[in-house]
Amino acid sequence: MPQDLNFTASEAVLKRRSLQSSLITFGSQPIKLLMGIGATSILARLLTPTDFGIVAMALPWFALMESVNSLGLGTATVQREHLDHRQASTIFWLSSGINLALVVAVLLAAPAFAWFYQEARLTAVIPVMTLGIASVFLSSQHQSLLARQMRFGVLTLIEVGALGLGATVAIGVALLGWGYWALVLQLVIYQTAQGLGYWLTCSWRPSRPEKLTQLSQDIRTMFAYGANLSGFHLVNRVGIEMDRVLVGYVNGASALGLYSVAYNWAYFPFNQVYLPLINVAISGLSRAASDREQYKSQSRQILMLMFGLCLPALAFLGVCGQGLLLLLLGDQWMEAFPIFQVLVLSVFVGGFYRVTKWIYLSTGQTQRQLRWSVLHTPVVVAAAALGTQWGPLGVAWGVTLASLALTYPAIAYCLKFTPLTIADFVESVWRPTVASLAAAGILLVGQRAMGLPVNGMLALLFSAIAFGCAYAVTFILLPGGWTEVLGAYRDLQMLASKHVDISP
Repeated sequence: MPQDLNFTASEAVLKRRSLQSSLITFGSQPIKLLMGIGATSILARLLTPTDFGIVAMALPWFALMESVNSLGLGTATVQREHLDHRQASTIFWLSSGINLALVVAVLLAAPAFAWFYQEARLTAVIPVMTLGIASVFLSSQHQSLLARQMRFGVLTLIEVGALGLGATVAIGVALLGWGYWALVLQLVIYQTAQGLGYWLTCSWRPSRPEKLTQLSQDIRTMFAYGANLSGFHLVNRVGIEMDRVLVGYVNGASALGLYSVAYNWAYFPFNQVYLPLINVAISGLSRAASDREQYKSQSRQILMLMFGLCLPALAFLGVCGQGLLLLLLGDQWMEAFPIFQVLVLSVFVGGFYRVTKWIYLSTGQTQRQLRWSVLHTPVVVAAAALGTQWGPLGVAWGVTLASLALTYPAIAYCLKFTPLTIADFVESVWRPTVASLAAAGILLVGQRAMGLPVNGMLALLFSAIAFGCAYAVTFILLPGGWTEVLGAYRDLQMLASKHVDISP
């Protein structure tokens, strides 16, 4: 008998499940954080900037390919209110055909990528990396179904296991002197292990494919939703990845290695919060989209969690990031530190409009999302291209200034036809923003007044404690801050309550 693919619930159950999903997701973050930092620190000392640069040359093209994964049908699977087995099977076979064409196209284009960068080693690297992305594609429907049913504990367990396996293999291969192949295998094994995990834990299996002429109106509607979403992802991904493509093309593998490491570490705290929350946010908000007040309540809860965690981390990096990276990566990466500091500012500001993705998807406005990306991306690409005149640091400044200019228009355009207003959005984010900037200022003044060093483990630990205390006190003292803290405490109490059944 076909498996029930839907998860429906009352407002109380939905809110509790969203809270539980968030806690499960973030409960695993310290483990993933330690694994990620540990593996990166070790690999940064075993490998060279050129090794990182070679892999970074290939990654943007795979990111572009992944942006049109299944033409957005996976997200449509999560977002749709009702889904039956026949629809899920049709989506699987449509996705498989689309993804097979993408994989073949990238394999055939490998020599062209090598010619573009004047880097012959990409001819072998790209086909191997294709194995990993193929695993992601093959299991995307199963991942979407797990997310649809809000089984985020299972998804988190799979991700942690895959991350650990990939890191272990990469370090072992690097110790053997395999250079950039350690980074290639880390990614391929991580993606392959994830794909296998999704297949094994999701009991759903597709039925026989149907003819395209027999597609139902529901599938056609989902396809239109997904096509607009994929168009947005593709155009938006060009804007996100083009800075690294330009650095690699103009300055070569070594400079790109420095830039990519600076970029990854600047985005590190943001991604630790944003990426785990994507499925939680889209799934939870999509279920609440039919009720205006419920949608506003869910949005406020998720935005507060998002920015209350990532903004203070970014502000701390803005003050102490160079000392932290010197401790973690070593002296050979010192040229990346100025780039890193500029990109932290870009992430701090750009994070405000990155979350508009959740709002577009949960309200089904992928067409407007695509329109905005067509306006947004040329500005970012032009700014990055202009910055190439001043090397990788100039590219970083170009991207940052573009983020500063586009943030407010992006948010205003997104919210125009949603239950949220600009006032709702500002109300959710202003306290963590002000508290983060204030804590960074207090820490900076304190370091200079007391003559504390910015490097060394003890100095960084002391700075982190001081920053955390300053952030917490400032947040509570801001108007409405204590009320927000009490609200978060009540949400946790509700989560611990046994009066609501959360079984799917």
